[in-house]
Amino acid sequence: MEMTHAPHIQQPRHPRHRETVRRALGGTIEFRHFTGFDQLFAPHAHGYPVIGLVREGHRIMECNRTRYRLGPGQLLALNAGDAHGCVQEGATPLVYDSLALLDFHDCPPFAGPIVEDAEAIALMEEAVDLMQAAAVDEGHLEETIYLLVGLLAATGQPDPRNDAAHAMAAHLRRHASETVRLEEVAAAAGLDKYRALRSFTAAFGLTPMRYLTSLRVESAREALASGASCADAAWAAGFSDQAHLTRAFKERLGMTPGFYQRAVTGSSVGADRAKGAPLSPSTPKGSVDSPPEQVLS
Repeated sequence: MEMTHAPHIQQPRHPRHRETVRRALGGTIEFRHFTGFDQLFAPHAHGYPVIGLVREGHRIMECNRTRYRLGPGQLLALNAGDAHGCVQEGATPLVYDSLALLDFHDCPPFAGPIVEDAEAIALMEEAVDLMQAAAVDEGHLEETIYLLVGLLAATGQPDPRNDAAHAMAAHLRRHASETVRLEEVAAAAGLDKYRALRSFTAAFGLTPMRYLTSLRVESAREALASGASCADAAWAAGFSDQAHLTRAFKERLGMTPGFYQRAVTGSSVGADRAKGAPLSPSTPKGSVDSPPEQVLS
C-alpha cells in the first residue's frame, strides 16, 4: 500500500491547548484535532461534509436550527451546507477529532448530525489513528473512509431547502467576493427582503450575510492551502482586511489563517504581516463580515 509522509504541525498555546491539521489522499481529506479547546465555534457552514468525534468535554451545538448536547464518544456527521456552531458547557475543555471530506464528489448525504452507531464510531477511531501515524497508510485510510461514509449515508431523506433558498444561496456563491446587499439576494428568489430573509434562514439555519461570511472563509482557506499570502487570500475572498479574515476564520475553524497555512503547506506566505493593514490601494472592496456573536440566544 502507498505510504505518505505528510506535514504534521501542532501549535501549542498552553499545556492543554493545541491544534493539529494534516492532509492525506492528495489533499481530499483534512484531519483536524483540537485538545484543551474552550473557544466557541460561531455559526457557519462548510461546502464539504465533515465527520467529527468528541473525545472529552461537553458542548451545546445548534445544527440546522436544532439544539444538541454533545459529550464524549458522540459522532457527528455534517453535510455540506449544514449550519452549525457550538459553545462550551462545563469546565472540561473540548478534545475533538474531525475529518473534512474536501473533495469527495460522490459522497452521499449523511443521516446525522448525531450518529449512534458503534461500528461507525470504531471506523472513525481507526481513521484518526491512521491520520496520526508517522506515515499515513493511504490505501488503508481510503478504505476506512469509504466504509465509514457508507455507514453514515442517509436513505432517501429529502432536502428540506426550498427553491427560493437555493436560488439565494446560488447568488451568494456567484458573488461571494463582492459587496452583496439583501435586496439583491431577495431579487434572485423573486421575494421581498422580509420573506427572503425568513425563507433563507429557515432553510439553512444562517442568515444570508452569515452564510456569505462562511463562503468567504472557505474561499480564503482554499487560497491559503494553495500558497497565497494571508493578505491576498483575504482580499480575493472579499474581506476588507486581514484582521476581518483572521477573526472570521478563527471563529469558524478554530485556528488562525497563518497556522492553517503552515499546517497544510509546511510554510507561511506573509502570515505575519501587520493585521488590519489595507490590502490594496485600489478601490476598496466591500465587506459584510458579521461581528463575533454567541451561538445561543
